[in-house]
Amino acid sequence: MKLRTLLITLPVVIVLVALALANRSPVRLSVDPFNTTAPAWAIELPLFVVLFLAIFVGILIGGGVAWVAGMRRRVVLKRDNKGLQRDLAAAQQSAPAPTAPAPTTPVPHGAANLPVPR
Repeated sequence: MKLRTLLITLPVVIVLVALALANRSPVRLSVDPFNTTAPAWAIELPLFVVLFLAIFVGILIGGGVAWVAGMRRRVVLKRDNKGLQRDLAAAQQSAPAPTAPAPTTPVPHGAANLPVPR
């Protein structure tokens, strides 16, 4: 594990564990705004579970919004990629076959520094 990852992850984990230990008392989670004394549907959970669920749902919603926002860009990039692939295939078919380079004679070591005779 990289040190940078460890330096970021470790404090976050310590804070989350401290939050969970400090907020263990149960709270009632209800979705009935009209009857607060006897709601139609309610569940009792520890507060840290409610907080972690809220964070998780927020991450899912944010990821979904980012995915939908990038959809148009992905479609354009995919279309451009297909066009470039088509152009590359056409260029490879129309290009002449590559020829082998002419053989060269090896230069002796240190010959580059010798004067050229006239």
